[in-house]
Amino acid sequence: MFFVPINSIDVNILSDLFQRLNLKCLFLEHAEADAFYCFTNLMIHIRDNFMKIYDHSEFGILVRMQRFLMLLKKTDANIHYLFEKQKLKPEFYAFRWLTLLLSQEFRLPDVVRIWDSLFADQERNFEFLLYVCCGMIALQKDRLLNGSESQNIKLL
Repeated sequence: MFFVPINSIDVNILSDLFQRLNLKCLFLEHAEADAFYCFTNLMIHIRDNFMKIYDHSEFGILVRMQRFLMLLKKTDANIHYLFEKQKLKPEFYAFRWLTLLLSQEFRLPDVVRIWDSLFADQERNFEFLLYVCCGMIALQKDRLLNGSESQNIKLL
């Protein structure tokens, strides 16, 4: 093994070296362990969503849905009023969004992009997720305002 100061190395040489080593094959051996590690870390941060005793805790699912509704009311009072009038509770649509981190709402490349932003948050409070959910509703605002209760629940 040898060390060369980084400023004396040609970037093209490094690129060629990494291509020849084909680093992908080095990581395949531990893919299962890496996936388990990632899953375990994810569950540490979202476990409160799945445990009834934490429903009313700061990060419990009921509290998160209430925070979502408050944010929706702040960002679009008309939609919030419509949802109240049509009795569209967040349990009917936002529960799935928040517990599954939007994995059922988007194609995989889009989910990966959203998750990248979610997991980049150092506090891991998933506040960004609430904004994405409000944004999804904002994109469907016209259809929601013109839809019936049953049409809107299907749309959501």
